[in-house]
Amino acid sequence: MGHVQVGRSSKSHRKTVSKRQYQKFPYQKVAQMWGAGKSIAQIGHAINRVDKGSPTGDLYHSLRNFLYRMHSRGYKNKSGRLVRLPYRISARTVRAARKAGLRAW
Repeated sequence: MGHVQVGRSSKSHRKTVSKRQYQKFPYQKVAQMWGAGKSIAQIGHAINRVDKGSPTGDLYHSLRNFLYRMHSRGYKNKSGRLVRLPYRISARTVRAARKAGLRAW
């Protein structure tokens, strides 16, 4: 018995889907503004990262996530080194806030 192919004979009819283009995040500008003492709202508007259509009403959610990652995992600076964004509060306060958050979770 011969081999019977079921379904499409070629992939030429399939629709090609292009990869989603994401907005590049300006790590250097955010780090500079954070060091200058700017607020999250000021930074968000300056780099155009305000989630206007957010169903929860949280306008700066994506920016806060980036800041969290920059604090914990770090980012590459101009010279290509991985550096962490410094907190603007004491390490003791950061520990207490993390502990309280884990307790609430």
